[in-house]
Amino acid sequence: MEDKPKNNYVSNSFWMLLEKSARIISGILVGILVVRYLGDAQYGILTYGLGIIAILTIFSTLGLDNLVVRELLTRPKLSNKILGTAFGLRLMGSLAVVAGACTYSLMRDPIETTFIVFLLSISIVFQSLSVIDFYFQSQVKGKLTAINQVITLFISALVKLYLIYSKAPLEWFATMAALEAGISAIIQYTFYHKEGLNMSHWKFSLPEAKHLLILAIPLIASSFIQLLYQNVDTILIARFLRDMGQVGQYGAGVRISQASYFIPVAICAAVFPGIINNRHNPALQTQRLTQLYSIMIWGAIFIILGGTLFGDSVISFLYGAKFPGAPLIFKIHIWVSIPVFWGTAWGMWMLAIQQQKYVVWMQMLNAILILSFEFFLIPKMGISGAAYALVIGSYVAFIFMVLAYQPSNGLRIFWNALNPKNILAVIRYSKS
Repeated sequence: MEDKPKNNYVSNSFWMLLEKSARIISGILVGILVVRYLGDAQYGILTYGLGIIAILTIFSTLGLDNLVVRELLTRPKLSNKILGTAFGLRLMGSLAVVAGACTYSLMRDPIETTFIVFLLSISIVFQSLSVIDFYFQSQVKGKLTAINQVITLFISALVKLYLIYSKAPLEWFATMAALEAGISAIIQYTFYHKEGLNMSHWKFSLPEAKHLLILAIPLIASSFIQLLYQNVDTILIARFLRDMGQVGQYGAGVRISQASYFIPVAICAAVFPGIINNRHNPALQTQRLTQLYSIMIWGAIFIILGGTLFGDSVISFLYGAKFPGAPLIFKIHIWVSIPVFWGTAWGMWMLAIQQQKYVVWMQMLNAILILSFEFFLIPKMGISGAAYALVIGSYVAFIFMVLAYQPSNGLRIFWNALNPKNILAVIRYSKS
């Protein structure tokens, strides 16, 4: 969030928020229709499959997202080598994810479920081309990413509505993830070409691959642990309760609760270049970081209050009588918003100052806490136990997160971030 005449970072934030808003609107309006059409059992299979793939996704992304953006900012002359190497690594990793997800499901599930997992996993291969988006982020061109995603979401929404109208089987809905990723990849390539750039100039470099992977090792470890505890709940519900209908009930409630997670991801991705570019001005960097934290925590509080007050009526209206367990799961799960929002910004800051080891330790603590609670609470309380486990574990880890790196400074920033005047300062900055 560097002070520039044209305020590129604020504009970038706006476009990325617009894209994420379109995604969530599509997810609510069309996604709810899909969930209601499939019912809890079939939606449970879909949720279960997505959970398996999500845990393994780190072997495709390799923790390179923000890392590649940082490298493009600090070594712009080597952009073709960086992008080509990142693309090659992600492509190889995506094939490993497909193989791993299908192998795990084949060992534990009916062949029909494994086929759904396979269809869902194909999208990971297409997502390898998302390295183009890293280039756009480094150039503060969130507008191009936003336009890409809006077009993709519009086409996807139309296809899903047609599938519902034609009463298509579950397999067709499982292929939608691959269709969306494929359309997005084509548009990304088109925009990249229109910028006067060409993928043919990309070069895979083994030394560069080693360099990126060495830097990414802490991120790979922390991201895998994070993906594990964020997605293993659906797998544990399926294993402990042996009821895909319960997985569907849980997934339906969590789906709406997680809808707001686009906010911290979009804002942090948009301002990440500004945080780095202010590294030579520590006072301004701390000020911008505090303002970012303030946006995170007050945004989360607002969402929690709204979800708690109106959760029952809204979720019941959206899903109807087929998902009676979803409202309670939503009202419990929505309380994890504060640790999630703060943690997104905190993880970005640790990466910016090259203190990734703290992220690894924190993710390990989070995973141990949440998994311990889930193993204890799911057999006793069912799907609500999974939601309570996530919330309790996340808040305990949140306390340690504030104190992990330079405790006195962390407490001071946390206290200052609670001051709503920071929000007013951001508004005035955005209008400058």
